[in-house]
Amino acid sequence: MCGRLNQFAKLRGLSLAGKKLRIERRKPKKDEDRKSETETVNNICPTDYADVLTMQGGSVEMERMRFGLVPSWAKGSKKEVAKKFGHTFNARCESIFDLASYRRPVLSQRCLVPVRGWHEWPDRTTPYFIHRKDDEPVLLAAVWDVWKSTCPEDFESGRIITSMSVVTTPPGRYMAKFHDRSPLILEEEAALSWLQLGLKPDDLRSFFSPYESELLEAYRVSTTANQARNKSDETLRPIAPPVPQAGDEPVKADEDPGPQLLLFSA
Repeated sequence: MCGRLNQFAKLRGLSLAGKKLRIERRKPKKDEDRKSETETVNNICPTDYADVLTMQGGSVEMERMRFGLVPSWAKGSKKEVAKKFGHTFNARCESIFDLASYRRPVLSQRCLVPVRGWHEWPDRTTPYFIHRKDDEPVLLAAVWDVWKSTCPEDFESGRIITSMSVVTTPPGRYMAKFHDRSPLILEEEAALSWLQLGLKPDDLRSFFSPYESELLEAYRVSTTANQARNKSDETLRPIAPPVPQAGDEPVKADEDPGPQLLLFSA
């Protein structure tokens, strides 16, 4: 699972496959959800907005999308669709071509989410922050869609929601220490190719491999990360040494983390 994202306050220059990307920020659509104006960097939770990279006319653009896809065909008001699609922040690679929410976007609307890292909860209460040792951006494969409300009650707050879901795969060896799912991480040519149009299902399935890298590092952080309202740097601060790459055993909390907290509580 990948249910909490963390981004850089300012995205450093990206170079993929020897090509330096010039990234332009897309102007907001008219009538876009006003919530997209709020910039969140730490502890980005489902329904928060994150910066996302798309390919438009051969160039890479950055735009802000809701974390948790709302399909274009969804019926109802913003409040109603938010309730119906509250668990679409991840798209499993095994079923992405079958589920109605994802099967069209995966063929024509793919994107990359540049993150500093993400959180996992091996025992559902004890948070770990996962990132690259060199603190370089990690590119997560995702799909996106645009939904438009026809309900007059939504017009004032912005009736258009542009949203995305992060694709997940089975974990690589290191990620398996923390969860039985992992975000789909792409690098270099693969990351650029993911954004290209015209790919067929079999082409896309070739991306769906567990990620293995000695550069991945995870360490335990404070349970303040459990609180969705906490967007401070405290959610990333280590409270224990990094988990070593060696070994295959899942991590275990070395002390009682206290009462269980809801991962997505407001």
